[in-house]
Amino acid sequence: MTDHTSAPAGWYPAPHAGNELRYWNGTEWTASAPPAAPSSWPNQSGATPYPVAPARGVVRPLRGIAGATRILLIVGAVFSLLTVVVEAWGLVAIEGFNQGLAAISALELYDTLSAPISLVSGAVLLATGVCWLVWQYRAAVRILAMNPTATRRSPVWHVISWMIPVISWWFPFQNVKDLVVASRANLTSGILGTWWGLWIASTTLVSLSGRLSWNADSLSDYTAAMSTSLLGEVLSVAAVPLALMVLARTTEAMEPAAR
Repeated sequence: MTDHTSAPAGWYPAPHAGNELRYWNGTEWTASAPPAAPSSWPNQSGATPYPVAPARGVVRPLRGIAGATRILLIVGAVFSLLTVVVEAWGLVAIEGFNQGLAAISALELYDTLSAPISLVSGAVLLATGVCWLVWQYRAAVRILAMNPTATRRSPVWHVISWMIPVISWWFPFQNVKDLVVASRANLTSGILGTWWGLWIASTTLVSLSGRLSWNADSLSDYTAAMSTSLLGEVLSVAAVPLALMVLARTTEAMEPAAR
């Protein structure tokens, strides 16, 4: 899973320079451009006079997919806030029903509101996850093209590590940290660690609330499920600004905006 292979020193297409030839000294790219090739050099088969490194993947722009991911993260945060409001109102409705202060219609209204919000929130979360994976894959390809030993895992592992139980608790964090360190993004370990801790806590609580709700047999069981869901959504909202920071600063470090 860890790639320690480095191409030998020589002239290669450098992705950070628009795939123009640059000199790779075995560790990093230099700013040297190759000398002009004499017109007498044979080029009958389309061969270039310089060695070409094996392609690790097509280096694609990051800003477009980063922008789409940013929008979806914000939309997801809005639906998380809606979920917090609905869950809090549902808890009040259940308490009022238990005390004889609210009618059963209040609980029915809670069900009517929570179901569509949950469905849309899940769809937004899925779309956000897909966009984030595309962004992270492209970022990993870009970093490895510039320095073959910059990350501990391949671009493919940057994607699938999110989907494997248990491994998904720490591999994705290590992978993102590799991208941040390699790109020299303006992010501290505290920001990364807080973002990841909030993400793990929120997803764990939301997943737990789903299981509690599925197995609920009484109003008290539903109250526990709703309280757990509410806390998970609050942590999810708190994680979004940090996720936006990680996304924006890493993208800017790899693909600076034109000045």
